[in-house]
Amino acid sequence: MSDRPLPDPEAAIRAEAAAWFTRLRGPATTAQRREFEGWRAASPKHARAFDELETAWSATAAPGQRVAEEQAGRLDFFLAAMDAEKLARRRKTTRRAMGAGAALLLLLGAGTWLERPSLLQDLATDHVTTRGERRQIALPDGSTALLDADSALASAYTAGERRVRLLRGVAYFEVWPSAVPFLVEAVGGEIRVLGTKFDVRVLGDEAVVTLAEGRVAVTASGARAVLEPGQRLRFGQNGLQPVEPANLDQDLSWRDGRFAFYRMPLAEVLEEVGRYRPGRILILDHALGARQVSGSFPLADTDAALASLQASIGFQMRRLGGRLVVISP
Repeated sequence: MSDRPLPDPEAAIRAEAAAWFTRLRGPATTAQRREFEGWRAASPKHARAFDELETAWSATAAPGQRVAEEQAGRLDFFLAAMDAEKLARRRKTTRRAMGAGAALLLLLGAGTWLERPSLLQDLATDHVTTRGERRQIALPDGSTALLDADSALASAYTAGERRVRLLRGVAYFEVWPSAVPFLVEAVGGEIRVLGTKFDVRVLGDEAVVTLAEGRVAVTASGARAVLEPGQRLRFGQNGLQPVEPANLDQDLSWRDGRFAFYRMPLAEVLEEVGRYRPGRILILDHALGARQVSGSFPLADTDAALASLQASIGFQMRRLGGRLVVISP
């Protein structure tokens, strides 16, 4: 059991509201929506916390979020924001002020999308790392989690189980042996262990678990598989893929500041690079993103990593505004 003090009730309600807001912006099920309505109706404080969060999001982050939903629209939005600012300077005094205000709102939305695309998710979690940051987290039972850059982890310990949820990014767990089960949730799947060392990486709507020591059981969509040391498995809401051998030196190299990969889709490699640099990387072609690549590079120099990938594959790369990198065939 955890010895941590009880959380502040108001803070807990705000965290619950943020969690519901984040969940409902995705493909929530009918059952989840009914559960949300029940939570909202249970207390006026619940409804007020949710409404305040929704209002704040509509005023600041919503423009950037809407842009992020359509890749082509993302680029148009960012460029339009910069064009609006330039156009405002050429207007008469009164119209210039109005145009500047509109451009500022656009740029605020673009800034949220570029620099803090997971802002709402961060509000609903316990541990967050920024881009370029790796941090060791001490969990209440003595277990540890090393979080890779731009990762988010939530924990919920009870007398009967030790449960954590990896919302995004990568985490390497060293679990303290106990009769109380240790469970990791990620993208619709669950990993159950008693005492072991393993790595979990969230990649969009899937995740990959790599086992270094001990044994883990992975469950997703009713399917179950048990991993032995030196094995890895990709899973998600569509179930489990076949268990495959892992290259531990390669798969766990991020802990030492390197990223090594073999026959990995370019889009997933760019996602890893993006966690170590400011701004965003956009890839505008699905077929290009699906191309498999192999290599290794230091995570501290992402410009060199992008140049190396460009040289090996031959894609076009444009840098806009110092924060946006656009990849195309």
